[in-house]
Amino acid sequence: MSPATKCATAEQMVLQTSALMRVNVIMMSTLALLTFFLTYKALHLLQRRQIFHPSTKILLYTSLVFVNVHEVIFMIIQGAAFVRSFTLSDKPCEIMRTTEECRFQNHVLISGLAGINFTQFAMTIDRFIATIIPQKYATCGSFPGLFLSIIVVISSISAPLIIAIGDRYDDIVPNCFFFPQNSAPRVNIFLVILSVMVIISIVLNFLIICVNKKLEKSSRFHVQQRYQKREALVSTRIISYIAGSQFLGLSLYSTLVLTLRLHKPFIPVSMYHNIVWWAYTVPFAAVSLPALLICRINQVGSNRKRVINRITAKVETQEEHMKSLKQLWG
Repeated sequence: MSPATKCATAEQMVLQTSALMRVNVIMMSTLALLTFFLTYKALHLLQRRQIFHPSTKILLYTSLVFVNVHEVIFMIIQGAAFVRSFTLSDKPCEIMRTTEECRFQNHVLISGLAGINFTQFAMTIDRFIATIIPQKYATCGSFPGLFLSIIVVISSISAPLIIAIGDRYDDIVPNCFFFPQNSAPRVNIFLVILSVMVIISIVLNFLIICVNKKLEKSSRFHVQQRYQKREALVSTRIISYIAGSQFLGLSLYSTLVLTLRLHKPFIPVSMYHNIVWWAYTVPFAAVSLPALLICRINQVGSNRKRVINRITAKVETQEEHMKSLKQLWG
């Protein structure tokens, strides 16, 4: 029997039409819609509030693009699986998909996933550059972010092409969310790379925060330098919050899925696919980006307004005035 006409087993039919799968689709689609709405709000705030350096802002825009590309294609894949679970519930020889049919959607999904991770790493590099050569960075405008974004886009588009090198696309999958079986070894390497990049981003952002705090204190009598350090510190803290939340979502996904893939021969088919459905935590990492941007930008704005109101409402000592200015910059 050729792959294109291979029928689903009884176990696979139960999986494809289960209430658990349908609930997962509804929940993930809701998260995707929430991501779209929060992205609109985050873009509006990024344009209005001048908190980030132009370079960092370019990377944040790039990250939001990849987050939404991922959510759009994932919702399309999920939606198709949801519809097929009803319309083909009594047609086991039609409900399965070939990897050839899923090639484009699977490639876009991998590109979106890679882009989310790669942009996060690029933002960490951007913060690193701002820390080690602040004067030069301040005069570069949006160039560092633009250059890093181009690298991210090229790398993200290349990722699925590299993973699928030599793949015959002749196997069967429940839906286009699953990777081709023949690409399994390269998919495993890809997941390991994503996990390592997220961990490195967390560590580097923590070190950058520590360095900026120290440099800010050492430049306390140089207003311009101190403002640059404070700006870098505020931006890095926000990026670190984003990196931390995405670390939870992306590392959980890559670790669980990698573990499942390595032990797939020993796991029943229905259990394997059910766990993979729920182990895909990337939508949670995706929605956290615009949500945290909105939260942190509003928090910084509120802090500045509160300090300004305090300054204008009372007469302060010199020490209190300096403390207020420090809070204003943060």
